[in-house]
Amino acid sequence: MTDPPQYPVYPHPQHYAYPAPHYQPPRRPGVTTAAVVLMWILFGLGILGGLMLAVSMTVGRDLFVQLVPGLADWIPVLLVVWTVQTIVFAVLRARFALGIMRRSASARRGALVVESISIGFQAAAQAVLFAAMLPVREGTNVTFQFDCTGLVLSILVLCFLGTARSAWWCDR
Repeated sequence: MTDPPQYPVYPHPQHYAYPAPHYQPPRRPGVTTAAVVLMWILFGLGILGGLMLAVSMTVGRDLFVQLVPGLADWIPVLLVVWTVQTIVFAVLRARFALGIMRRSASARRGALVVESISIGFQAAAQAVLFAAMLPVREGTNVTFQFDCTGLVLSILVLCFLGTARSAWWCDR
C-alpha cells in the first residue's frame, strides 16, 4: 500500500465551457471598397452614355454628320462598335465588382485588365473624334471638349486595386 500524498489534494474544479469565438473575417480595405464603388459608377455611366450615344447617332444623324464630317460614312460601324463595347464593358465591370466583394483574386486581375483596356479605348475614341473634326471650313471655329471623366475614374480604379491591401483582400 502506498502512503497518502504529503500535500493536500483538492478536488479538480468543474471545467467551464467557454463559447466558441465568433469568427470575424478580416475587414475589407477602404481602397478596395472605393474601387468597387467606382466600378459601379462606371457601369452606370457606361450604360447611360452608350444609350445616349446610340440614340443621338440614330435620331440626330444629320447633326452628327455636320459636327463630325470625317465620320459620315462610318456611322453604322461606329454605332455597332460603341454599343457592343459599352455592353461588354458594363457586364464585365458588374461581374468583377461582385467578384471583388467575394474576395476573388481573378476578379481583381480581370478588373485591372478591363480598366487598362478601357483607358486605351477612351483615349483612342477621343483621338478619332478630334481627328474627324479637323477638316473645318475656313472662317468657322470648332470647340473640342475632351471629357476625361471615364479616364480619371478608370485610372483611380487601377490605383485602388493595384495596392497591396487590395491584393491581400482578394487573395483567398
